[in-house]
Amino acid sequence: MSLSNNSLPPFERCGVSTSFLKMFINEKLPPNCEWTTTEVCQKIIMPATQVDKRSYLELIKDKVDEHGQPYVAPATVFISHAWKYKVMEPLDVMLEYGEKNPHAYFWFDLFTNNQDRASHLPQEWWKTTFRTAIGDIGAVILVMSPWNNPIPITRAWCLWEILSALDQPHVKFRIRFPRSMRQVFFESIVRNPDHVLSALSNIQAEKAEAFLKDDLDMIFKAIESTIGFQKLNTLVNAQLREWYVQTAVEIVNEVAMEISSADDDANVKNAMDQIAVARMQHQVGSLLSDFGDHDGALNHFQKALVIHQTTLGEEHLDTVQVYNRMGLLYDLKADFDQALDYLQKCLACQVKILGTDHEDTARTYNNLGLVYNHKGDPEQALEKYHKALSVVEKKFGQDHLETAPIHSNIGSIYDRKGQLDDAMICYLRTLKIVEKALGENHPEVATPCNLVGLMYQKKGDLTKALEHFQRCMVILEKSVGENHPQTAMCLSNLGLIYQTQGDLENALEFSQRAITIEENILGSQHPSTATSYNNLGLLYRQKGDMEKAFEYYNRALEIRRKVFGEESSETANSYINIGAAYQSMGALDLGIHNFERGLAIQEQLLGLEHVDVATLCNNIAVLYQAQNNLDHALNYFQKSLGILEKVHGKGHLETATTYNNMGMCYYRQGDVERALQCLEQFSDILEKHFGSQHPQVLATKQGVKKLQEDQQALLLEKESKKNQMKHDDDNDDATKEDDKRDPVEEEEEEEGQDLERVGEMDVVSSLPSSTTRNVDEEPVNAGDGGANTIKSGNANVTSTNTNSNTTKTTQQVPSQDKYGENICCVLM
Repeated sequence: MSLSNNSLPPFERCGVSTSFLKMFINEKLPPNCEWTTTEVCQKIIMPATQVDKRSYLELIKDKVDEHGQPYVAPATVFISHAWKYKVMEPLDVMLEYGEKNPHAYFWFDLFTNNQDRASHLPQEWWKTTFRTAIGDIGAVILVMSPWNNPIPITRAWCLWEILSALDQPHVKFRIRFPRSMRQVFFESIVRNPDHVLSALSNIQAEKAEAFLKDDLDMIFKAIESTIGFQKLNTLVNAQLREWYVQTAVEIVNEVAMEISSADDDANVKNAMDQIAVARMQHQVGSLLSDFGDHDGALNHFQKALVIHQTTLGEEHLDTVQVYNRMGLLYDLKADFDQALDYLQKCLACQVKILGTDHEDTARTYNNLGLVYNHKGDPEQALEKYHKALSVVEKKFGQDHLETAPIHSNIGSIYDRKGQLDDAMICYLRTLKIVEKALGENHPEVATPCNLVGLMYQKKGDLTKALEHFQRCMVILEKSVGENHPQTAMCLSNLGLIYQTQGDLENALEFSQRAITIEENILGSQHPSTATSYNNLGLLYRQKGDMEKAFEYYNRALEIRRKVFGEESSETANSYINIGAAYQSMGALDLGIHNFERGLAIQEQLLGLEHVDVATLCNNIAVLYQAQNNLDHALNYFQKSLGILEKVHGKGHLETATTYNNMGMCYYRQGDVERALQCLEQFSDILEKHFGSQHPQVLATKQGVKKLQEDQQALLLEKESKKNQMKHDDDNDDATKEDDKRDPVEEEEEEEGQDLERVGEMDVVSSLPSSTTRNVDEEPVNAGDGGANTIKSGNANVTSTNTNSNTTKTTQQVPSQDKYGENICCVLM
């Protein structure tokens, strides 16, 4: 039976001062104390309090320090920690906080609680008295250690303390690590910044444990009925990311300041220290880039570059490495000219230092291909990829692991050009090479396995696509865990399969699971999360929930404008997606407005003759056509056709679509002759690609034939009518009146009547109607920030999306971000 509120023991509201903590450390603890909090309780606290059964705080409540400040006063900060810690870790956090907040008083259970009574408090006390006290204190600091797998998240009672803070909006909640952990953390990320993503993946509050099952059940039910585990994990990870970034930047700045103020006499040592700082700046830049802060990353890369140029020179390999990273970062920012400039500098130095046949030179050829692909120049991209492949195959052999990412990148070009069979050959070869080199269940097999799955999905073989995505999922869950951005990639792709099959509920479930992971690990403002928001918007649009669709589309737009700026390809894609949503609602003016905003950005970034520009021109034309604004529609169709014929040639399927759309527009305008010319071109291209017996080809030919026959019948009828009018002498007055009329005016009127009849003819059942093409036809892979990495010798091969939309995929509905179609491998 639970106690009434009046019978519950009170909560001690007082805490201890910083000066008391210093006294306790100096006088009570041994030097360099290694005791845990539990050991301090057993060796110091309980012996001191066992006689009176009081708390340690009550023993010192009347004492003051040398300045007259009381050791005990109402608490201003609640300290949440794990008793497994060495006691100096929470004490150090409090001392550091006290340095900046000298009037702080800490509620620290070791001192504040009566240790003889604390473990026997009923659950109702925790639900009421304790929670109210946290609200009254107003601030909670969660002491975390170790940095890469914090103990408190694994302890249910620590979760209760976290919940008691997070569930009360006025309570300030902060995460802090002991100062000793800062250097351990920094040394780890300098070795490999990817350790941070792995650490964030470990934050899974739902796996916490408690000694008593009833306590665990009570805490879990409380979390689920309030903020939920997802939000709890997300909030904790947000503060962890903040601490990671802030600490990394602070340490590298402190080291740089210390080095710059060093005595100039030690020139050699100073130069070596500067180089070490440059390498730290480089790794901090990589960390910021992982979290989507491209501008912050660029700042640190530039600092590293200046140091390398000054100490090592323009043509040192360390300097060259920074050129490479800056080039790839500018590529992520869609500043392709700057990207090419830095990568070409990198290449020139490598050729001079290493020669044209070195593997590092090959990696730069590969990365240049990546940028050209993003820039919309597939031929230049293929040239660079083949140069890279030639060098690597010559040095290592055709089946070496180094060749795998280059085959994948070549496949991405074929993929983008619509040559799906050629793309599949490249992706299957990539998969085979990685399996042979590393084993079938190695984590690096996941990336090519995912690409093969995406290609099967594009080719319509959903069974094989599902098979590869599920295999990818199994591999990643075993290697990086179920709470990792790469695992989110597979969840998204499985959702894509369900979406393609029309099972929108399962698609929604998998998509939301993927978003939960990305929000937890990467944050709600990361570009990869934005892409998932965009894809979720498309899914809701398919479900007919336009309110939710616009909510997620606008979230994606807001993040992209913040991260990439207004004039970026990502922002353009968001405008296009929003335009397509308005189009589906019949709000054509708003659809055109957003399409044209996207078009203006695309033309600026990609140039006036890019395929994506042509596709969007086609889509805008369709909307104008739906408004019966046929002149504007034809202008955009003609612009689209001109680009496509120049890029693909007159016989390409993309060109065929525009011929069809133009034909329908001319038909509605009444220009049947031009309509027939366009539709005949459309039919010829279809026949060339699919054969004369393809249903679409037969239907198109039937429609064209019917239109020709009807047009011929109209011309014969018109000629017959003219002859009849010419020879009709039955009505002399009518004939005389006709003679007075302007022959040109008469002919125009008759043609208008004929064209009006043509406009009423039902040929749409036989001919395809005007179609809107997908502007962003990339399926769903994992974000740039959480890129897939294959390690080949010294090369880090990172999968990214050619679209710079942070690797994602989806099905062919107008303008959706997707993962994985056009994924390119960056070679570091």
